[in-house]
Amino acid sequence: MNLAQLVKSQNFATLLQALDAAGELTAGRTVQAKLISVEADGSATAAIGDSKVALILNGPQARQAALQPGSTLLLRLDPPEQPGGDLRATLVELRPPAAVTQPAAPTPDARPDASALAGNTLARATAAAAPLTASPAQTSPSVSTVAPVRPMPATAAAISAQPGALPSPVAANPITPGPAAARAMAGPLLGAALQKQDSLAPLFANLRGLAEGSIALSLPKALLPAIDRVLAQSVMADRHPVTGQSLKEAFQGSGLFMEAHKAAGEAPPRQGDLKAHLQALREILVPIVEALSPEPKANRQERAAALQAGLPADAAPGAGTDPGSRATPPRRDGPLLPQAAAEPSLAPGEKPFVIAETLLNQTEAALDRIKLTQYASLPLENARQDAPQPTQRWLAEIPLAFQHGTAMLPLQVEHEAPRRTIAGVSPPLWRIRFALDVEPMGPLQGVVTLQGRDVGVTLWAEREETSQALRGAAPGLETALLHADFASGAVDIHTGQPRVMQPTAGQFLDRLS
Repeated sequence: MNLAQLVKSQNFATLLQALDAAGELTAGRTVQAKLISVEADGSATAAIGDSKVALILNGPQARQAALQPGSTLLLRLDPPEQPGGDLRATLVELRPPAAVTQPAAPTPDARPDASALAGNTLARATAAAAPLTASPAQTSPSVSTVAPVRPMPATAAAISAQPGALPSPVAANPITPGPAAARAMAGPLLGAALQKQDSLAPLFANLRGLAEGSIALSLPKALLPAIDRVLAQSVMADRHPVTGQSLKEAFQGSGLFMEAHKAAGEAPPRQGDLKAHLQALREILVPIVEALSPEPKANRQERAAALQAGLPADAAPGAGTDPGSRATPPRRDGPLLPQAAAEPSLAPGEKPFVIAETLLNQTEAALDRIKLTQYASLPLENARQDAPQPTQRWLAEIPLAFQHGTAMLPLQVEHEAPRRTIAGVSPPLWRIRFALDVEPMGPLQGVVTLQGRDVGVTLWAEREETSQALRGAAPGLETALLHADFASGAVDIHTGQPRVMQPTAGQFLDRLS
C-alpha cells in the first residue's frame, strides 16, 4: 500500500469525515432520543438512532429533575446561536421510562474469568466514561447545546443504552464494580496472559498458508471452515480502499466488545467477531491435538487440565517457546506496536500434529493478546469525585490483509468529554492513534485529532524516504480535508517515533511486578 497515493485521494478525508456528526442531526428536524444518563451538574447523554449526543440541560431545576435515564425525549432541533456552534434543541415531549426487570444476580460460587471479567466490565465501565460532562444554565424549558458524538467505538459506550437493551448501566445492575475495582479484580488474573500473549500476525500467516493449500493438502473437515471465518475478519486492504466504515466495522468486531454485546443481550456484529471465531477455532483444535498427540496419556490430561483452567496450550508440560520473540504486550499508556506481516512458521508437508499444535498455541496467544487489549481499555477511576472525567481509551488491533501477508493495525481511540470554558462549552475531543508496518513504507505511526470541525493529522515515519514522500503528499491531504468540509486540517510529518507517554497508576505491568 502506498500511503502517498492514499493521502492524495479522498479516502482519508472520507474516513475522518465519518468520525464527525451524523448528517441526520440538522436544524429544523424533530427527532426522538433515548436518555442514557443524567449527571448532577446538569449534563446528560442521549442516543438518537446509532448516534450519541451530549446534552447541556437548561431550564428550571424541577424540569431537569423529571428527566430519568431510559426516558424518551422528543426534541426539536434549532439552529446554533453562532455559525459553526452546537445545535440547540427544545424538549417537545417527555415520556417516562418503562419498568425494567432486574437481571438475576450471579451465583456466589461463580469463578471470575479474566477474559469475561475484562470484557463484561468493559461493557459497563466504558458506559460510565462516555461523554457525559457539561453544566446547567439559564431558565427556559429546553435542552440546549446538542453536541453530536460519532466515535468509531461508540457501540462500547452505547451497548447499555440502545433500544432493546437496558436503558442505564446504573439501573441495570446496581452491584456492578467500578472501573478501579474491575481493574483490581482483573489484573492478578492476567499473569499467564502477559507471559504467553503474542501478535496475531504469525497466526494469520499460517492460517493463510493453510487456506491457500500451500502447507497441507488435507485437513480435518471442521478445521478449514473455522480458519476461513477467522481470515474473514481481516480488512482486505489490497482489494478495496480502507474507509471509515470498514475500520469502524473491524473495530467493533475486533473482540474488544464481545462480552459487552453478550451482557447487553445483543446479537454479535453483522461482520462477525474475531475473538468469538478464535475461541471456536480453539475448541476445534483441542480434540484434534489430543487425538494426534504422541505424548503419554498423563501428559495429555495435564495439557487438557491446563486448557480448561484457562492457561495457554504452551503452558502445559512438554511445550517450549521463546518468550523473547513475542510481541510486547499492549497496555493503556504504552506505545502502539507496528506489527508487520509474518512469514508462515509451518513448512509444506508438515505433520498434522505439528500443524494442529502450532495453530493451537498461536490461537491461545492471540486470545491472550485480545484479553490484554480489553484490560487496557478499562477506564480509570477519578481520585476525587469532583475531578474532571479521565480520558477514556479503547484499544484494539485490526488485521489488514495485503497481497504479501496480513499486518496488524493497532488502533487506540481516545475521548475527552466536553468542557465548559469562559468562551462556552468546548466540543468533545477525539484522538485516533495508529501504527502500521508495511512495505515499502516501513514502520509508520500517526494520530488524528478531531474537535468539532477542526482536525489535525500528525505522522511519524522511521524511514527518511517515507517522510519525504509524506511531506510531498501533505498539501494534497490538507486540500482533501478542506473539501470534506473541515474548518481546518493541519498535517505535520516527522521522522522517527512519537514520544512515549509516561505510564499512569493502575497499569497491569506495575500491578504484577
